[in-house]
Amino acid sequence: MDFYSFVEGPLLWIAFLTFIIGSLIRAALFLIVSRQKDRIIYQHFKWKHVLLTFIRWILPLNRDVVKNPVVTILAYVFHLCLIIVPIWYSTHIMLWEESRFGWSWTPIPDNLANWMTLAFLAIALFFLLRRIFSDNIRLLSGWADYLLLIVTALPFLTGYFLTHGTVDSIGFLGDNMYHLHILSGELMLILIPFTKLSHFILFFFSRGATAVEFGRRGYSM
Repeated sequence: MDFYSFVEGPLLWIAFLTFIIGSLIRAALFLIVSRQKDRIIYQHFKWKHVLLTFIRWILPLNRDVVKNPVVTILAYVFHLCLIIVPIWYSTHIMLWEESRFGWSWTPIPDNLANWMTLAFLAIALFFLLRRIFSDNIRLLSGWADYLLLIVTALPFLTGYFLTHGTVDSIGFLGDNMYHLHILSGELMLILIPFTKLSHFILFFFSRGATAVEFGRRGYSM
């Protein structure tokens, strides 16, 4: 088995299994630790508090929109693109159709996927520059924050180059962009359970726990 076959086969399986199993373990550990240290939350648990805070945070109905509307809206667009493009891009769906699973669902138009990719990359660049030049944000940022932002953007950047032939004339990049795209996606999947990227699932647990604590005190989040 050559390197390219390994990237398209075993490494892809390793990335998906690491992402799925690792994320489930992180979620389970969060629940175990919270039950040990924050038992009062479970004693006063109410779905009303949890669902209300999810609605406010998934939709732009929270206080952050008022405090910092530009950054908050950009963050919403960033996360929507991050979720929608990889899952509903037509070529990705085609690969699932051709796989052993044979799964298929309705894709978004390719033109929309292109614009969402460009929007995602522009916002990622904005957030990177903001971390570099904003004193307050830079003080709170470590090297991992910069690295993870780049890692998250790489699958979109390589995907755009791949579909548009942007760097086809540049030797190594043009010849290997397909596998660079796959590798960048696999890298992000593998890193998710072990880094701050795990907030994609831990957000719901931590936000729900905080909402219950505030709710029992008579406040809303």
